[in-house]
Amino acid sequence: MMRWNVRTLGIAVGVIVVLAAAGYIAARSGPALGQSLTIGYVDMGRALNAHPGKAAAETALRDYAQAQIADAQQKMKNMTAAQRQDLQRQVDQAIFKKRAELLGGLDRDIRAAIQKVARQQGVSIVLSRDVVLYGGVDLTDQVVKAISGK
Repeated sequence: MMRWNVRTLGIAVGVIVVLAAAGYIAARSGPALGQSLTIGYVDMGRALNAHPGKAAAETALRDYAQAQIADAQQKMKNMTAAQRQDLQRQVDQAIFKKRAELLGGLDRDIRAAIQKVARQQGVSIVLSRDVVLYGGVDLTDQVVKAISGK
């Protein structure tokens, strides 16, 4: 007959607790067996183009970039080639940062609309159109309506 020592008993109890917790988490998250998992997708490019703030963001970015480039061109007149390259890199970084700042708000709006539409349609997972090869529910039209208010 095998004798249980305290260490063996502790390990057995620990394994049971971990398995019970994993079962509980699995039961609480995601669809259970027999329930359907609905996958949707959104054409993010089309959604961005439909955003009412896109034109203003692009105009602001273009104006900012033109001002940065004009300022840099003035400074470059009296610089060495290495200094010009460094300044060009700084200007590129500034424009990239401004782009992320301006378009980041649009992206947040689009993602909020996607989440709202997905919940309304009972869609569990939403992917970008670029990664969907077959199937799925196209939510783009509903997201465009939610963004544009039309």
